[in-house]
Amino acid sequence: MELTEAVPRIGAGRKNRKVNVGHTERNASLMGGAALAITGIKALAGRRLLPGLAMMVAGGMFLYRGKTGYCGLYEAMGVDTSGPAPGGVLIETFVTINRTPQQVYEFWRNLENLPSFMRHLESVKVTGENTSLWKARGPAGVPVEWDAEMVADYPGQLILWHSIGEAALPNEGTVEFREAPGDRGTEVKVSIRYYPPGGAPGKAAAKLTHAVTGAQIEEDLKRLKQILETGETATAERTNNHERP
Repeated sequence: MELTEAVPRIGAGRKNRKVNVGHTERNASLMGGAALAITGIKALAGRRLLPGLAMMVAGGMFLYRGKTGYCGLYEAMGVDTSGPAPGGVLIETFVTINRTPQQVYEFWRNLENLPSFMRHLESVKVTGENTSLWKARGPAGVPVEWDAEMVADYPGQLILWHSIGEAALPNEGTVEFREAPGDRGTEVKVSIRYYPPGGAPGKAAAKLTHAVTGAQIEEDLKRLKQILETGETATAERTNNHERP
């Protein structure tokens, strides 16, 4: 991992710093930082000094970022992801898949795979290194689309994204990939927060927000489980086509 900023000295210039990292991204930074720190400690214990120290520094950086909500690199670039404020519609669910965390991560990381198991998505097109265009089916088939940016990517562990620009459906979320107890594969936890837009132009998106429920995402994850464990992508696609409005 390439380090792009050092861990600031505690208390240095704190009065001049403001929160510029969103709450979901802060949570991801805390989780990713802890994971990196633990991996670094294991590397040091195995006498892998340089990789261990690098991971410890990176872990400390992300822990600081998550704890304070401040990112020096963001400030230098004029980036602020602290909005929107907490609220919206939060959906959280998980599933256990009999595949390794890296295998599940790699399938999800190819964002264009998402519509194969997520019923409300029409397509996801990668538009840049960390950006993508999402198209969804709203009630009565009304299309809804938005641009998204991946703001954290820990291979085999976690992915975090949020919508950018004038999104028709502002949203943000995380996907965690953890080893399941008893060698049962991977626990996949999905947390998505939608922010219903206001005004007449946002009615279709607002309806889609309330249509996508925890039960819906749970069914999506069951289809993901089916695809990865049995390879029955055609079955999953037929299911999606049958369920489309």
